[in-house]
Amino acid sequence: MLKKSIKIFAVLVLIFVSGCGLFNLRDAENPVDPRSNFIPPTTPDLVITNLVSAITERNLNNYLQCFVDSNFSTRRFSYSPDALSQQQYSIFRFWNLNNERYYYTSLISQTSSSATSYLFLSNVIVNPSSDTSVYDADYLLRFDHNLTNIPRTLKGKMRLVIGVDTRNLWSIHNWIDLANPAADTTWSYLKANFSN
Repeated sequence: MLKKSIKIFAVLVLIFVSGCGLFNLRDAENPVDPRSNFIPPTTPDLVITNLVSAITERNLNNYLQCFVDSNFSTRRFSYSPDALSQQQYSIFRFWNLNNERYYYTSLISQTSSSATSYLFLSNVIVNPSSDTSVYDADYLLRFDHNLTNIPRTLKGKMRLVIGVDTRNLWSIHNWIDLANPAADTTWSYLKANFSN
């Protein structure tokens, strides 16, 4: 009698469980965060790879992870705009990582999710040492934002000084922007105009 009751109970449980959809497949949930191509920057080259990806993906967190974290380094981030932007925009006197965050957030918010953005580097020269690597390159930045009065294509030269921190991860701690030639509209112009 007990065995028969257990069998009946088991059958009832199976019917109940299968009827409530417990074992049915669910629809996949959308990811909370967008896909990311960020690679732990164990070499200076990976910092450049991450910067290019962060521009293409328009990913704020990955963009900011390219810069020095003062919790793990004695170095501090500094940005030097091209000479003309330095004269025109007072915001560059005290530019720091908060300014980088604000400008890039503003830029992303003014860009359609289907828009194009990319960073192309050419004429790259690398001067490495044991704890610092200096990258000099010509850049072409394309960011199809929604503001019609600000150029979407920017050109210039950049010097990135990349250092290693206490975690043995590399990051940018000094960025110098230069016009090449002087008539170029540089990345500094974009930063200044999306910081206001």
